[in-house]
Amino acid sequence: STQSTGAESKDHYNSRKRVPFNERVKHFQEALHKTVLDIKEIRRLSSEGIPEASGLRALYWKILLGYLPLKVAEWDKELNYRRNLYNDWCTELVTNPRKKYEEEQNTEEKDVNDHPLSQSQDSQWNAYFKDVQTLAEIEKDVRRTFPHLHFFNSDSETGDTKHCEAVKRILFIYAKLNPGIHYVQGMNEVLGPIYYTFATDPAKSFCEHAEADGFFCFTSLMSEIMNNFCKTLDKSNYGVLRQIEELDNILKKKDIQLWNCLKEKKIDPAYYSFRWITCLLSQDFEMPEILRCWDSLFSDPNRFSFLLYVCCAMVILVRDELFEGNFAQNLKLLQSYPLQDMDRILNLAYQLKDNPRYSPPTWLPKETKPKSPIFSKIIDH
Repeated sequence: STQSTGAESKDHYNSRKRVPFNERVKHFQEALHKTVLDIKEIRRLSSEGIPEASGLRALYWKILLGYLPLKVAEWDKELNYRRNLYNDWCTELVTNPRKKYEEEQNTEEKDVNDHPLSQSQDSQWNAYFKDVQTLAEIEKDVRRTFPHLHFFNSDSETGDTKHCEAVKRILFIYAKLNPGIHYVQGMNEVLGPIYYTFATDPAKSFCEHAEADGFFCFTSLMSEIMNNFCKTLDKSNYGVLRQIEELDNILKKKDIQLWNCLKEKKIDPAYYSFRWITCLLSQDFEMPEILRCWDSLFSDPNRFSFLLYVCCAMVILVRDELFEGNFAQNLKLLQSYPLQDMDRILNLAYQLKDNPRYSPPTWLPKETKPKSPIFSKIIDH
């Protein structure tokens, strides 16, 4: 594994590991016992990883994503307003003209221009058929959202729980309220960890409103990464390809030898990082590692520039395997990323971001050098 030969930056993890778990939980709870929360303290604590206790992660994420105001006294009023608003949208935005159409057939009030075959833009039937198409697309993707988790799937069937239904409703309401972007594949992967965190909150007063709270936090997050889902912006300075280019620049600056190696082997960063960036790594790690990663992403004021350092760290941590492998082996390695130690990845990401003197060791090929166990595992499959 790669180690920095320059001065070490602040280690976000050694300090955490020196503090007993119960004491860490106490620090997180004390930070919430204020009239007005200190967002810098909330971010600092979250960057070290939020403990799995007392629903702290769900609460901290709501604060970090701007859903809960910093004035604690305003929480109840804000939550009631937002949750009622979401329920109203669920009632109003689900169009089903069939009942109204059947009732009007025996009255003089029927709209002769609005019928199931109408192509009018104002037709309720036309809107209804578009909704059915959108729901079918969402359902297909939601069935593939973390399929290995029983939380989202029951028995041998996929996409068959109340949680799955809630995720579908959130995505549908989002699509209806945002016709410019509508629904795009991958949004389900961004919503999944947020809804999971809120729906597993041990505090019943929050858990029972996981759907409404999840909708608003997902909307807040999407407002920051929406451009990643707009194909028309892909080649602009605001789209995902621009971020991939920036990731490539970071790798070139931090590890020129590895960067040259990937260029020589024609490994375009878009081949592996497009999904990493668009879905915030949610398709490349198990749920506990995703949640830990997002603690740090959400806590960083420039969270989606920090994401690029996380991606860069992922590449550097398998640099030995990349030097050894050919095009096909390296592509498989990066597209099926083998490491699941998120603390290790984040620790290096912070070094890359904060330590200008970071420098990886020079890689020298050795004919007798044994194959890396990670590399062997990849090629064996």
